[in-house]
Amino acid sequence: MDDQLVFHRDRISAGDLISPGTRTWDMYTYLKSNPRVQSYLRTANRMAVSRLGYTDHGPVHAEVATWNALRAFDILEESFQPNVVAEGIGDIDDARLVVLASTYLHDTGMVVHRLEHNQASVHLAAPILQEKLDELYPDPGQATDIMSMILHSIYAHDDNTQCLTLEAGITKIGDGCDMTKGRTIVPFHKGKVDIHSVSALAIDDVALSTDPEKPLRITVTMDNPAGVFQVQAVLEKKISTSGLQDYVVIDVIVNGERLVLSRVKRLFRVHVEEPPGPLSMKEKRASSKTHYEDDE
Repeated sequence: MDDQLVFHRDRISAGDLISPGTRTWDMYTYLKSNPRVQSYLRTANRMAVSRLGYTDHGPVHAEVATWNALRAFDILEESFQPNVVAEGIGDIDDARLVVLASTYLHDTGMVVHRLEHNQASVHLAAPILQEKLDELYPDPGQATDIMSMILHSIYAHDDNTQCLTLEAGITKIGDGCDMTKGRTIVPFHKGKVDIHSVSALAIDDVALSTDPEKPLRITVTMDNPAGVFQVQAVLEKKISTSGLQDYVVIDVIVNGERLVLSRVKRLFRVHVEEPPGPLSMKEKRASSKTHYEDDE
């Protein structure tokens, strides 16, 4: 694959990275054509963008995150053996299917609520997946094993949940890499002007490639240093619990010049102090609101 693939968020199709005739391709076409899946994704976006003023969590995000995850899978496969293969569950195609399905469905739980949406996604995805997995895997035991791998990856895409498989780590990275300006343009024009939207509007491109020193390089190109917040608050946070934090290097390019992240004062810092006594209802609401804003 060409390491210089140009990323255009509004034109991405994860299917471009999947070979027809594979089980991964069968799962992809099933999810793309499933009216319930597509309805969940549209409704998830309604919840995220229209009701909460968050970034895109709908069909385009599902496609872009999946594209990123499959790209990362192809790169990391050169250095690591997926858990599906290592544990004797299936082959490389089956491992790719796990990454595809989990990334594509990871945000369906947004139709319920933003809070704990990773858990809701697990519950909503399971019956959708069961129908197709039973068709693709005549052995019920293998179908169940594949299902468990997918559900773990969906559940572990939450920032604070540690990934326990390579497939889950790749799913989380694929999700975190969708942070270009196209993802936040709608809430910005609706009046959501904060560090999250301004930072995302600064990011032009996120490209995944090989690196001579570490297995995966993520290059983030931006036209404004404000985009660094998005790298620190979103991408680095997800990588830190992906299980792959020691194998990923992030390059930040601002107006053509490389920015060394280690020399940049951190813009995103979480500090929680023990309250002197029981929180009032007003304080609890304020705390909940802060948690929401930090967790976009």
